[in-house]
Amino acid sequence: MDRLDLRLVEYFVAVAEELHFSRAAARLHIAQPSLSQQIRRLEQQLGVKLLERTSRRVQLTPAGESLLREGRRTLEQSRRALSAARAAGREHLAVGFYGSAGGVMLARTMRLFNAAHPSVKVSVRDLLLGSIDQLIEGGVDVAFTRLLPDQADLEVEVLDREPRVVALPSSHRLADRASLQLEDLRDEPFIINPAFDEEGPPARWLAEQRRHGLPGRVAAEAASIQEILTLVATGTGVCLLPTLAASQSQRPDVAYVAVSDAEPAVVSVAWRRESFEPATRAFIACARRAAGIASPLDVPAEHGTSL
Repeated sequence: MDRLDLRLVEYFVAVAEELHFSRAAARLHIAQPSLSQQIRRLEQQLGVKLLERTSRRVQLTPAGESLLREGRRTLEQSRRALSAARAAGREHLAVGFYGSAGGVMLARTMRLFNAAHPSVKVSVRDLLLGSIDQLIEGGVDVAFTRLLPDQADLEVEVLDREPRVVALPSSHRLADRASLQLEDLRDEPFIINPAFDEEGPPARWLAEQRRHGLPGRVAAEAASIQEILTLVATGTGVCLLPTLAASQSQRPDVAYVAVSDAEPAVVSVAWRRESFEPATRAFIACARRAAGIASPLDVPAEHGTSL
């Protein structure tokens, strides 16, 4: 069976397109005598003359014109096949984030990871607040969350903390305050967003309410920032949010006021304990670098929120 060397086809196509051996050799980054030798070798293999050469010009023969057409197609098919094989063989990493937990940290981590591991294909998914099923069931390999260590059956490492504000209707009596304390919200019902499915109010939220002498009144539960803000705007209740979530969700019917004694929200990275692939390990290392830490942070269990 006849077999054609794709390298020789590439050499021929370059000469046929340039119609000049010196330019073709420069394009291929090889010496001109070597290129002329390879073209003669191709002609000998095919048993036909592909080029008419004189001291002044190079011209394609009918056989050369035919090979140019088919050779281009063959080279393109070869490139597509190689690209498909490489893409299929690339490692894949699915990264999730919950609401504002992604924020700047996610983008910073991905820039570091992509620079260090360009062969890994990374996909990003916005996950529904109040559900960690995607993490537990393997829909994503790693996620930026507001979880704390030992809060779920996952490995969790805290990367950062940020202050919280309270979201109020813009017409609320406290909306014009520069700051307030949790005691000022004693009479307010709260909109909550559990970190995962659980009976009753989230334990962390309820513990914080009790520490500050609040009754822990729940007005509603919500599974996204937009749901929360819609309920706030309609006067259903108020909600404590991380500052980043507030800055990303400005709207005229909602006011944000700093709460000086609210525990900070955490930004953490979480992954399944039983699945720790090299790409996941490398991504977590990049997350630590993005956060400016070299080892896991130990954050007290009473800190953090679920958003």
